[in-house]
Amino acid sequence: MGTLADRRDTRRIILDSDFAIAFSLKGYAYQDIRITNVSVGGCFALVGSRDARLFMRGATLESLILLHPELPKEPITAVVSYVLGGRPGQEAMDFVGVGIQFLSMEESTRNALTTWIDAAIASQQG
Repeated sequence: MGTLADRRDTRRIILDSDFAIAFSLKGYAYQDIRITNVSVGGCFALVGSRDARLFMRGATLESLILLHPELPKEPITAVVSYVLGGRPGQEAMDFVGVGIQFLSMEESTRNALTTWIDAAIASQQG
């Protein structure tokens, strides 16, 4: 059995602070949730610790939209794959990290995201 790092899509790009997502979770609408990396398979988001209890492993994120102007806008269905931070007995944190796995997206979205990631990786190497 592989580790979490082994299962990750290796073609991910680290993002600056102007990348965010929006989605619905358990009837709550979330807007402008910062993401720190993205791949065709998912992303890593920072959510307020107040809301962390809603982000249990396996929770479905509906109508996830990548908000950056360079990224595709079609809705993606995703699931919470892991949560980092906010353990009982530790000092309270402002944010917790949420690993998000993309479950389904339009083929055009997948192609556009792949093209953008390839270009971003190439610009970092050149």
